[in-house]
Amino acid sequence: MQDTMRLIWPTSRGWFVALSSFAWLGVALVNHGVFPFLLACGTAALTMVSFLCALLSLRRVRVIRATSGDASTGQAVSLPLRLVNLSRRRRQDIIVEERVPFIPGRLVRTVVAPLGPHEDRLVSRRSLAMVRGEFELDRVVLRSGDPAGLFRRERRFSCPTKVIVYPGVEPVPDLILEQHETMHSMTASPISAAGMSQDFYGVREYTPSDGLRFIHWRSSARYGRLMVKEFERNATVSVAILIDANEAFVSGDDEMSNLEYQIRAAASLCHYCAGLYCELAFAAGGDRLLVQSPRPSPEIQQDILYNLATLRAGRVALPDVAYALAQVLPTKTVVFCLSLGVSKPLRDSLDTLVASGLEVRWFCADREAFRPKAKRRPAKAGEGAGESSTGHLVVAAQVRPDMRLEEALAVV
Repeated sequence: MQDTMRLIWPTSRGWFVALSSFAWLGVALVNHGVFPFLLACGTAALTMVSFLCALLSLRRVRVIRATSGDASTGQAVSLPLRLVNLSRRRRQDIIVEERVPFIPGRLVRTVVAPLGPHEDRLVSRRSLAMVRGEFELDRVVLRSGDPAGLFRRERRFSCPTKVIVYPGVEPVPDLILEQHETMHSMTASPISAAGMSQDFYGVREYTPSDGLRFIHWRSSARYGRLMVKEFERNATVSVAILIDANEAFVSGDDEMSNLEYQIRAAASLCHYCAGLYCELAFAAGGDRLLVQSPRPSPEIQQDILYNLATLRAGRVALPDVAYALAQVLPTKTVVFCLSLGVSKPLRDSLDTLVASGLEVRWFCADREAFRPKAKRRPAKAGEGAGESSTGHLVVAAQVRPDMRLEEALAVV
């Protein structure tokens, strides 16, 4: 905590009272009247006393930032502060204000009830996080004044901290990955997951990521809730997430853009795979080429979510990322390609991945589909030439902004 600036200035009421004291003083000097002179003295005294009260209103008040929590988009983030009154006198109401770039309105304003003598109070502030990313928070502003409301006092404190807002996740359908279990587990230990092999292990309670075909109806009737079959396996699936962030194909810079849709899809896939304990790899273009080699999904999940939170659009094209990713993947890896457009170089790169023994599931969030209808331009004659899927091994599944992620991933 560091006090960076102290300000005090009159309110509109304060200006009125101060100017009226001069006006009454002028009337008293001109007319030699006692009553105008008393009014001038009274208003002048009120102005000086109010100034002194406002000047001392935030003296010996300290701000300490408590531990701020991270969050996902669409969730509430906690931004607690500690206000400490080091004085022996009671304080007036204090307004706490801070600019927070990832919430609606970008401003958090909280009114704190009067602090008692030597009171140390935790001010709990919660706001809805709407923008993903890594953010540096610093300046906290305290405002108070005098009881008459003639002056406003402000102190600005430097309280640096860092908050990460991760992409939100949604339920995804059963991705049916079990037929690709050819890579041995890095941990060399059995992993239980519903529907991953034919070796029956037991039953457990149903979760949204389980397929309906694995429901054990007899146990469900016995326990009064849905139960699913659980199977034992000694191998693990290898999955890779490939995401496009080429600025030439981004539909906009708001939360409804095609890039944000695909980032949310990638985060949901990462969360789903972490529940399966599969081997997971990640690659992205945009402002830089990023490739993460396969690792057990529980270990790599947090790194991927951080990279998705900080991913920015740039000039790195997805075909270059695809070729770099192919060098670190074992054969029969399931690659989820989340692109922002369709082009011949991208089709050729994905065909190369298929020819290398990988399975590619391609989901395209086209730029025009995610633009507002008023801003969409009609397709020109001959546009898209060379982008036909004829003769290619991979076909893109087109997703729309009105499609839920569960619906979009079920297209392929």
